[in-house]
Amino acid sequence: MKRPIFAALMLTPSIALAQSGDLFVFEISETGNPSNSLIVGGSVLPDLAQDLADTQGDFASFDGVPFDAMIRYAGVNDAVGITYDPTGGSGGGELVTITTLAGYSGPPIVFDAANGDLGDQLQDFFLKNNPDTIKDFLSAISALSPVAVTDGNPLASTARSAKYRFDRFGLFVDLTPAGAQIERLFTPDDTDPAAGESAPDSPTSTAGSVNAKHGAWNSRIDFFGQAIETDDFSGSSFDLTLSNELRFSDRVALVVGLPLAYHTIEDADVFNAGLHVDLPINLLLVEEDADAGLSWQVTPGGSVDGVGSYDFAAGGVLYTLGLTSSIRYDIGQLSLIAAQQYTFHKSINIDSGDYAFDPGVDQQILKLGGKLVYRFEGGAAIYGGATWTDFLEDSAIDTYTSPVAGIMWQSHSGFNIAAGYEGDFGDGYTSHGGRLSIQFPF
Repeated sequence: MKRPIFAALMLTPSIALAQSGDLFVFEISETGNPSNSLIVGGSVLPDLAQDLADTQGDFASFDGVPFDAMIRYAGVNDAVGITYDPTGGSGGGELVTITTLAGYSGPPIVFDAANGDLGDQLQDFFLKNNPDTIKDFLSAISALSPVAVTDGNPLASTARSAKYRFDRFGLFVDLTPAGAQIERLFTPDDTDPAAGESAPDSPTSTAGSVNAKHGAWNSRIDFFGQAIETDDFSGSSFDLTLSNELRFSDRVALVVGLPLAYHTIEDADVFNAGLHVDLPINLLLVEEDADAGLSWQVTPGGSVDGVGSYDFAAGGVLYTLGLTSSIRYDIGQLSLIAAQQYTFHKSINIDSGDYAFDPGVDQQILKLGGKLVYRFEGGAAIYGGATWTDFLEDSAIDTYTSPVAGIMWQSHSGFNIAAGYEGDFGDGYTSHGGRLSIQFPF
């Protein structure tokens, strides 16, 4: 009978967010005989659960034995406590008790085989009968685990969604400038003295600037990779974002973005995808021939983001609403960018028949950043800066700082490229990586 019990657990959203340091660790001891104990860990939760359900492999010695089990999720000790008694129920039948559950403070939760199949009872508890309890549990896991897949750390779906928006419309907004901003990047050195007028590629001509032709499409590709270290885990992360911009004028544009991401933690794979729609609005634009001036872009937008992992048996769908502000001051060859962003993230309840799934995400993220750019003649530039991120609701990594530094080249045609270092530094969390971003004027 242990097979349906743990098969049910494997399918529940509580296990869905289970992660731990050999990502998943099962600590088992025979009831009344603690010397008969076992610790089994791994990175693929369904495989571990299947072996336990079949009492095969490392779990074979507990076939038919009453035991206490404690499950460690991604550094969260004692996240779930379970006891199994093959004869403790009504009429001497099986009895399963959940003794501890992260985020739950009520009495032990008891399942008696006399009331029906234990696996069905567990599934109903986790997926149908107690949605508020399970949502609290999943929220607790995200608030405690530094590698939870939906929320609470730089790898989570909420943080990735906020990062895409902040980079695209905040800290790296200068990689996709308006037509007037392109013209200011270049000095009139290309003027043909013999002709007494501007050459076709001179900054006083818009012939070479697709961006200056309002209504043009711009396309952008951002690639970002990192090596990750936490107190207990290590891994790597890769992001590829495709975005297309329809610029109605120098003042208003519409951007549709498709951020895709993959990361692995201790050989467990996680996949992210999102669909973002944003409306950058230039409230201020410095004049093309001014020596110095202020630009200000405000970008409201929203997105739907999904995350899933077979290895974690984890996932969820979230929506995000956000507002990004980017203030840019140009003086000579220097540009100073100050960016601010607020995003609200909420999970979506997914109903399927009598069952419902909600990872319990209700998060707000504040990002503040700055970048200094020094431009050389010919379009080359160097930049450096940093972003500070604050999860305003409970999270495993409350705040972290992300420095950036690199080189950039921008052409008068609107073809731009940037490459550089980026990192994330929080309490018990470190990552180092790099960025490659390319802006196409079509």
